[in-house]
Amino acid sequence: MRVVLSGGGTGGHYFPALAVGRELQRRGHRVFFVGSKGRIEERLNDFPAEERVYLPVAAFSGKGLKGLVAPFTVSAAALKLLKLFKRWRPDRVVVFGGYASMPAGLAAVLSGTPLFLQEQNSVPGRSLRLLSRFAGKAFLGFPDARKSLRCSCVFSGNPVREEVVEAAESKGKMGTRFLKRVGLSPELPTLLIVGGSQGALWLNETALKALPLIRGKFQVIHVTGPGKGRDRAEKLYRERGIPAFVTEFYGKVWELYAAADAAVSRAGALALAELSLFGIPTLLVPFPFATDDHQFKNGAFYAERGAAILRRQEELPPEEFARIVTGLLFDRIERERLRKNFLSLSRPEATELIVGELELNGEN
Repeated sequence: MRVVLSGGGTGGHYFPALAVGRELQRRGHRVFFVGSKGRIEERLNDFPAEERVYLPVAAFSGKGLKGLVAPFTVSAAALKLLKLFKRWRPDRVVVFGGYASMPAGLAAVLSGTPLFLQEQNSVPGRSLRLLSRFAGKAFLGFPDARKSLRCSCVFSGNPVREEVVEAAESKGKMGTRFLKRVGLSPELPTLLIVGGSQGALWLNETALKALPLIRGKFQVIHVTGPGKGRDRAEKLYRERGIPAFVTEFYGKVWELYAAADAAVSRAGALALAELSLFGIPTLLVPFPFATDDHQFKNGAFYAERGAAILRRQEELPPEEFARIVTGLLFDRIERERLRKNFLSLSRPEATELIVGELELNGEN
């Protein structure tokens, strides 16, 4: 089977596509990838595909001149893909969201190639909402997403890279090795603070104000994001006597999950899928400007089921932040409740389920 995959712009769109691409290749299928220029997929340039193409496209919708130009750039990109499809002869096209999804989806429709969607968030983006009119099936990270889509839907969960799944299965050993390697103690409770691949300035600032208020010995793994105060954070942790490993970005994020006893995170769909595999008691603080408030709705799915604590930024002065994190680190009953509920909502089989669905009636 020949499959074209398209997704990117952010890690939340790219890494699920990467997980599916790897599984397709493992099963002997031929994979082709479509991404966008200048985004994470081109910077990494590591998608396991026979051919990779990066299109000069931006968001499908926008204000002012961008909004006027977008349909023309999307159309031009779709026409370019149609020419490639004649050579690739795909049996399936799967789009995961991101700038390149609309031209890839249009090329599938115009060429008569069966189209599939993978929507990570609780609220689908505009491109996938439009493409759902022509799709055979959508694979969902959250069941509520089906309300906005006009095709058959399967609640599959979000595909997660095999490194993350394997790390969750051997959490203790990997976590201990990581802590020793970065000079932290395997004996101390460990708090992970991470705001996604780009970090979160608000989380950084609030944590630095709140953590000195916590009574009890603990240590911190803090991913600040590029250019968002790593040196300052490192200095303040040192001055306040809190052992910490501070980094702007860490590629092997599964090692951080393996070492964490509790976490503070944004509520991106991929982060939630990964955190749930480890059952890490987590305070979720959604990005307040996410489109359609989708991060809050992502987090609510877990919070309503007793699997995480969800708070908006305005609900978290330093004192309240410190109170919640203290419970996540030291309240054994609360920690166990959150851990069990979070694990029960994990979907480690998501990648295999999606690839299995794509194989139905496929051509080898």
